[in-house]
This record gives sequence, C-alpha cells and structure tokens, in this order.
Amino acid sequence: MFTRELVGVSTHSYKIELKYGEFLNASVNQKGKDVSVRIVAPDSSTIAEIDSPNGDNGEEPIRLEAKLSGTYFIHINSSRTDTRAGQYEIKINEILSPEDNSRRLAEVNRKQQAVVKWIKANLIPVKTVESGKDFSDLQPFKKILKDVHYIGLGEATHGTSEFFQFKNRMLQFLVKEMGFRVFTIEAGYSSCQQINDYVLGRTEKGKEALDSMGYWLWNTEEIWAMIDWMRAYNRTLPAENKIRFIGFDIQNNLPGQAKLIEYLNRTAPKEAEKYEELLRTNLGPLFEHLMDNNKKTDAAAKLENLRRSANDLYVFLDLRSAGVEGKEKRDEHAEMRELARVMVQHIDAYFTNGLQAVTNLRDLYMADNFRRIVSREPAGTKFVIWAHNGHLATTTTGGYFTTIGHHLRRFYGQSYYALGFSFNKGGFQARLADPAIIQRTLGTRTPLKAFTVSEAPIGSIDWHLAQTKQNMFIIDFRLSPKNVVVNEWLYNVHPMRYIGGSYAAHQEGNKFNPTVVGKEFDGLFFIDTTKRARPRQSVVNVVQ
Repeated sequence: MFTRELVGVSTHSYKIELKYGEFLNASVNQKGKDVSVRIVAPDSSTIAEIDSPNGDNGEEPIRLEAKLSGTYFIHINSSRTDTRAGQYEIKINEILSPEDNSRRLAEVNRKQQAVVKWIKANLIPVKTVESGKDFSDLQPFKKILKDVHYIGLGEATHGTSEFFQFKNRMLQFLVKEMGFRVFTIEAGYSSCQQINDYVLGRTEKGKEALDSMGYWLWNTEEIWAMIDWMRAYNRTLPAENKIRFIGFDIQNNLPGQAKLIEYLNRTAPKEAEKYEELLRTNLGPLFEHLMDNNKKTDAAAKLENLRRSANDLYVFLDLRSAGVEGKEKRDEHAEMRELARVMVQHIDAYFTNGLQAVTNLRDLYMADNFRRIVSREPAGTKFVIWAHNGHLATTTTGGYFTTIGHHLRRFYGQSYYALGFSFNKGGFQARLADPAIIQRTLGTRTPLKAFTVSEAPIGSIDWHLAQTKQNMFIIDFRLSPKNVVVNEWLYNVHPMRYIGGSYAAHQEGNKFNPTVVGKEFDGLFFIDTTKRARPRQSVVNVVQ
C-alpha cells in the first residue's frame, strides 16, 4: 500500500503479473482527487473501467479474475474536470491462487443463494405500479409504517417511468389509508410554490406551474398525473385535511427572487434598489463558470459580491420581523425572509470548493429546510419525501458525503423510513454526459435521451433481488427475521445501481455505488424491467 499525488489531468500506470485463474482484490482510495481506473489485459484489451459515483473521496474497488496469464496494467486517470492536485492510495488486499479462488467462488455462490432464498421468503409482492383504488397488496405496509411519520421514496435513476408511477401509487395509499398530508420533493423551495397553489385550487395554471419548477427531471407526464390527482383529491376537503406540495431543495430560486423584488418595491423601495442586482441574477450559469478555468476568476468575484448582498438582505428582513404588525403581514414577511434564507443557502453551498463539499452543504440545507417545513405543520402531521436514493439513504458508504437521510434519521430516529428503489434492467432517461460541456444536473445543453441497461451484474444488490424471479416487490429490512448469512449481506458493501441526471452508454459498468444496503435503507422497492419516463412537450432539447 502506498499513497501518491496526482496533479492536473494525468495518468499513473502500474503493472502486475497474474496467472490464469488467479484473483486480484485491490482498491484505489481517492483522497481529494477524482480518479477512474482502467484495467488492461495481457492481450491489450480493456477489461474494466471503474469510476464509482463518489466524487473525489472514497474507494474505487478492483476485483479481477485472470482469464489470461501475463502482465495486467492498471491505469489511474484523473477526471478531466478535476484539475486540482490531490492524492490517492493504492492497495493490494489479496491475490488468491486458482485453487483458493475456486473455493472462494463456491462459498460466494452458497451465500448468494441463501440471501435470495431469504428475500423470496420475506418479500411483499406488488401487483402494479399504476394508481387505482385497490391497495390490497400494500396492506402489509401498514404494519411496517405503524410508527413512521416521515417516509422517503427514493429512485435509482432520475428518469424511470415505473419509479414515478409507483411513487404516485404509494402517495395515494399513504394519503388515503395512512393519513399522510404533506408531500415534499428534492426541488426548489420557491419553484414549487406555484405547484402547491395548483394542488390547493388557488390557480388553474397547473402545467405552467410544473414548468416553473425548473427541474426537467420531474417535468414528466407521470408526475403531472400525480399532481393532477392531488388537486382532484383536495377538491372537496376542508383546508386542514388537504395535501400540500412543498420543495425543500436550495436550487432554482428565480420564482422566489421575483417575489422578493415585488415585496421590497412595495414595502421598502430603497432596499429594492440596493438588492436589485442580486434578485435579478440567475445564479446557475455563474456556478457553472466556477468549473471553467477561463471564467472562474470573474465568476468567483461576482459571486462573492452576491453572497454578501444575499446575507445582508436576509439580515435586513430578519431584523425587520419584530416590527411587522398584523398576522397577514407577518406571515408574508416571514415567507420573504424564508425565500432570502434559501438564497443564502444556495450561494453558500455552491460557492464552495469540491463536489463533496457542495453535496455535503446541499444535503445539510435540504434537511434543515425539511425540518423547518415540519415545524410549520401541526404536531403529528405525516410527510412523504421524494428524492434520489443517494440523498434519502441514512448514511453513505465510504463517507463521501453526509446525506439528507442521515440528518432525518438524526432528527427523527426510527420515525423516518428510507425506502430505496432498485431495478434489474431496462430503460430510463437522462441528459447525455459530455465531458466537453460543463453543466449542473439541471442544465439542458446536452440532449435528454433514452438509455437502456442490461441485466445487473452478478453479486450486485440489484442482481440478488432479480434472482427471486419476481417482477415487482418490496422487501423490508426492519421487521423481517434474519440469519447470519443475510446479516452479512445486509451489512457489508455490495454494488447497487446509482444513476443521476446525466449518463452515457459507456458508463453502464461504472454506475454502481458501493452500498451497505441494510445500513442505508430500511427497505427496497424492486422492479425487474423498466422504461423511460415520458418528458412533457415543454422540456427542451429532447431526443425521442
């Protein structure tokens, strides 16, 4: 084991001699430098490309069974977008002889079959992802969620139709049969307010409201159907029983900035002039410029000025709070202060060095926003939380970043239930990953297109679930009885699909996150085969 520094965009190469049938167990531990690993066989063919979605910290595992005798090369490449100097540690954990490897494979197979047997014995079959009146297959969930007030509904991709449909069905079940009343989502706090107005019947412009969210990920026909159902469900209910739609993310604050401009012009014209530049600036492009060597210096200077301005605006509104008279005016002022606070969070999180630091702060602030949403609701209110698996997990293997799910478990203990989502094969949509184009997940400069992945690789969490040969089910990790082998599987690291907002076909083997499934999730929803979510016509740069 040794540690080396990697500077800029460069490659370090290593070679190792292996005999046919030997097994290499090694790892590359990133320490402030995002790297990928390419393994080349003696015949010069590339046999593996490893780039886990863990940013610039965490392990890139190397598991290699030699199919040829000879010299194997391990190339460690820095990310093309990470030009900083950083370190990595490379370590050989073990090299097994062909005989020892054969015994290892037999033992691995025995344990895998035992885990599959346990899953089959304890799974809850799901009849359909489509919403409707029949929830008979979901009734066992009432026992599982008996003491749960906060349920996270995850997703292994941001663009799977069946995930979105099943979350709609789960929402309807939770609302109708278990009394859940507040739906929250990994989307901008201010940009979801128009959707909430539509759900509550305050406006007729529902589709425009969904567009105003600014998240192409959620701008799909499946989610539009869910929002329309929420509005229909609320139509005959008294205000206190209506379900609400609230975002807790810190991004896309343009709708909130427009409200702040109008409010300041009406109540404090001099301050409106002072903060006009801040409130009329679209921050998204500036954060992208921070990743561009030709633009980052000017972008950083401007963001520093905007950061000070946002902090000043929040302090101004906070100090003015005590002098606002009348409940209606106090409520409006409190909402303006909240919009300014989320702007401060946005700048503070994204004006930070390193993807890990950005993600840490983003998830911390999302958790804080959720907690504030909870504090404004009556005691005992039940909440649904919609986000990617990577955010809802109660911890992240390798400590890459501290998730919102970690904070929710810290805030609410076992009253928070994290339901991850998994699939075996099929389609989804994502923005085409292009290293020549620097953009955040919300960017639209690369096309939104359909992708297909083959069956999950042997040994992955998704593969274990698929071996049950059941099309759809939920497996609960809290109440189901376990044995020694199952506990070993639940509480050791295995790969699990992890696909975000961008993707390229050659990345299929890399889009697996090292996961301790029993530690990160309380249960999983699994579907064998999926298809692409259906983007609405208003989404730009779509390839059908």
